[in-house]
Amino acid sequence: MGVWESSSIEKNFDEIVQEIEKMKDLTTSKFKKLEESTGLAKIKHLVPLKLSEFCVRRSEHRDGWYNDKPILRVEWNSSDIDKLVQQGGLLNGVNYKENWHYTYVFFDENKNDALEKMISFICAIADTDKDIHLKNVERVKSNKETETKVFDLLKQVGIRNSYYGYKTGRSRQTTELYYNFPTEIRKQIPTQYSENRLEELKKSLIDQIKKIWNDEVYKMKQARVKKEKEEKEKEYNKMLALLLAKYDLELTDSWKELNEAIIDRNKYLRLAHCLEANRNDWTDGYSYAESGLSDFVTESDLDYKIYDNISSYIYDKWDGDGRVFRDCEHNYSVIYSIAAKEDPQLYKDYQTVQEHLEFEEGW
Repeated sequence: MGVWESSSIEKNFDEIVQEIEKMKDLTTSKFKKLEESTGLAKIKHLVPLKLSEFCVRRSEHRDGWYNDKPILRVEWNSSDIDKLVQQGGLLNGVNYKENWHYTYVFFDENKNDALEKMISFICAIADTDKDIHLKNVERVKSNKETETKVFDLLKQVGIRNSYYGYKTGRSRQTTELYYNFPTEIRKQIPTQYSENRLEELKKSLIDQIKKIWNDEVYKMKQARVKKEKEEKEKEYNKMLALLLAKYDLELTDSWKELNEAIIDRNKYLRLAHCLEANRNDWTDGYSYAESGLSDFVTESDLDYKIYDNISSYIYDKWDGDGRVFRDCEHNYSVIYSIAAKEDPQLYKDYQTVQEHLEFEEGW
């Protein structure tokens, strides 16, 4: 191109545009001829998947000045994706932070609705990437063919990819060394793209979402359980203090010591307690039942019937199974009911103590 002189700037500009178009046509024509003569196709560059811009993390959502709630946050860094999310109807119930490039849901330890909605959102984004993904697969296929033909062509014209030379200045013998140009050429031809790329991206994001969700829900449950335990302990400590005072015990005494003091006040309660203990643990045979029966004072016809019935299973009918004290005629449930009828308040206090002892074992 030369220098244009014309009566107007507009005409000069038009002439420049025409020259540029001529050069473009000439270049295109030459490239087509090159393609026809060598079988080479132009390198095709890959288009990034939208899903590749996404990342997942736990964050916080401020609700007021001092109330930060934990959230599961999926974010990106593209205004184009913002438009897609807003106009494409992809949110499916997840919260969207306009102009901040992210969506979020609140954690919920009781149900997974929010988790499922976030997974559906990721799947919806993946669906919009399908065409791009399939075209990338085709581009890579074409690029691999081009790469093969380029190196075949170089080989045909006699260009070697190696030579013989000295590895170092101190080497005495020559060694086959390799040029860097094959690597540099390959760097410019995109051929690394898996046919499973889209599914792998989607699975990776969903796995991250599930892990963050499960970890946070576990923490929430642990915190709730800890709080419930602390509240329960406070409640039981108050009750313990009241019962210790009621039964004239030391304030430093434990629930187990309180339990012994209570069952000592009623022979039926002690016997039933021992029989139930033997039903739960017969490692040492009938030791619990025998201990309870040894302290049982017979004062009535009913007492003799109870004594005879229990002792028969301890000595004559013992078969090595403590569950017999659950199933016999005067089993611990029957004897508990006798104790409850004799002293309802004592039995109620006994139940309170058992509840706490079970609470301690469970925690």
